[in-house]
Amino acid sequence: MEECMRECMRKLALWFTRTFKPIVTHDELVPIMDKLGFEALPHAGSPAWKEYVYVARGCRYLLPADTPPPPRPRLPYPRIDGLHICTYRAFIDSVNFYLEMSNISDLFHIRGMPLHRIHDKNKKWRRMEEEESVFVYRDGTLEQGTYNQYNVSKSPNSGGNSPNIINSKVMRNKGDTNVSHTAIVRLNDIIVS
Repeated sequence: MEECMRECMRKLALWFTRTFKPIVTHDELVPIMDKLGFEALPHAGSPAWKEYVYVARGCRYLLPADTPPPPRPRLPYPRIDGLHICTYRAFIDSVNFYLEMSNISDLFHIRGMPLHRIHDKNKKWRRMEEEESVFVYRDGTLEQGTYNQYNVSKSPNSGGNSPNIINSKVMRNKGDTNVSHTAIVRLNDIIVS
């Protein structure tokens, strides 16, 4: 019975849209993030999480001193498959905060995939709380703050939008029109081979 249930369960994964392949570990993610202008910090904590810092010059945001720091893209280390949808949304929103892409799905998207018989065998899984969901996520890979920020309440008063969700464009400085928006991109990042 347990084997049958495991066959029906699916996990989510971050996919690189250009190659249409899942990104399963940070070893696969780091080169992509490097090309986008992010630098990986050493993983820390228990369980370990790896953060990325935007190091490309000409960063387009200027924040007053009393605002919270800009978001940092972060995912559990070493495997980044089988996470909760809220964790992926926080990561993608943090990346898009810096890149300001009109359609982030041109870069990353989230898709379901079956559990791996070897890599996922001894992991503890939790079912996502969405209705009739067959998707599961690894226990310990969803932070309560991320869940609170991205979980859409099913109460009638919510209206579908959580007031806690930060719109990244609101956090940018909209008053200074003298800020330069120039970015230099390597030619091999533009040409698709």
